[in-house]
Amino acid sequence: MVMAAILNVSASVMNGGGGKGSVDFFHGLQVAVMMTLMFNLTQFTWWTCKRTRVGTLWEVHQPTFLVLLSTILVNIQPMWILVIGSWSLCCGRCEDLMPHVGATCTATGFTYPPWPGSPNDSRVCAAPGGNVFWDVSYCTGKKLSIFPTVAAGWAVQVVCTWGGYALMFAGVLQATRLHRKLGRKWRAIRNSQRAPASTSTTTRAHAEP
Repeated sequence: MVMAAILNVSASVMNGGGGKGSVDFFHGLQVAVMMTLMFNLTQFTWWTCKRTRVGTLWEVHQPTFLVLLSTILVNIQPMWILVIGSWSLCCGRCEDLMPHVGATCTATGFTYPPWPGSPNDSRVCAAPGGNVFWDVSYCTGKKLSIFPTVAAGWAVQVVCTWGGYALMFAGVLQATRLHRKLGRKWRAIRNSQRAPASTSTTTRAHAEP
């Protein structure tokens, strides 16, 4: 959705017309890029741990398991959104999605968008509509759905996406020992700053009669 906004795709055609093609394309591209990057990072972590760590399977590959779990988690949301967009799984009101039929297109008064080849055939769904990420007001395509608007969507965002990235950073830091390298570099910088001051103090002390 962010990509679609950058390309100035009109929010009014997010669920139909030329804009829908752009949005669907970038949903698929996001999944492809994310899966490629994350699984490559998992392979990098595996080889790094195999080369630099010793011990039991868990002791050697704990970072690998963390990054693998991260890979699964961070791909849940984009894959879920791709499925929703591909099969038009936003449950809207009949009068909004099928105005030519009216509010009684289904027994519940809610329907998924009809397929292009059968515009008069409703796809019944339950109230209050929407889907796991967005409420019913986003099903008409008149709003740009960048962030979730329902609790379930935010749960997926926080637990899977943000939690996955946290596990990724933890696994990469453990595998590369970057935190230790940064710590040693910081101590070296601090020691180099103290050394001139100590030398200057010693020189003044020897110069005094």
